[in-house]
Amino acid sequence: MKLDKSKPLLLILISLLICGLYYGTVNAKTNDPTPSFEEEIIKGKQLTPLESQLMSFMTGLMVTEPKQAVEFWIFGVNGRSGAVQYAMLSPSLRKQSRSKFEQTHWITGQSSPSVRNFRFTKEEKLSESKMRYTVNYDLWASYGDFGGGQKIIIVEKNLEPFKEYWFISSITTKYNQWEAFTPAETVLK
Repeated sequence: MKLDKSKPLLLILISLLICGLYYGTVNAKTNDPTPSFEEEIIKGKQLTPLESQLMSFMTGLMVTEPKQAVEFWIFGVNGRSGAVQYAMLSPSLRKQSRSKFEQTHWITGQSSPSVRNFRFTKEEKLSESKMRYTVNYDLWASYGDFGGGQKIIIVEKNLEPFKEYWFISSITTKYNQWEAFTPAETVLK
């Protein structure tokens, strides 16, 4: 997937999200429970302007096509943006991986070797509301080729009325000693 640099608004919005998530992480006290915007909204809590902005951004990233969820997630992996990756995850996968994203200050991956040249190699319709994508990629560094890898990504449709969007519910990857995996992945050895 090539990064389309002609979309500066998207890059600005992603930057705002990352800054907002960073601000929330820096100002949290050591023993504070991890806040969840979704849970706070359900409880009826009034959100701060920054929380509202972040929630609006996350809502704006709710995709209407299943492949878009994977493409945005790959965009986040390429940019090492945990915030973009997180926005594409299912509510349960978000809850499961949030603390890992916070520990890395929402920055994922490593500078070298890096993942490149993502390719969709298989697309399977599991049901009307579930798709499985097989994605291959290369691990590359300026000093050598580190082979490649494969991820199996399950995407599901949220079927709540008026909230129909697609999200990633599972990411499975085979272990590779050279690869830095994202917090939401299940790594098979």
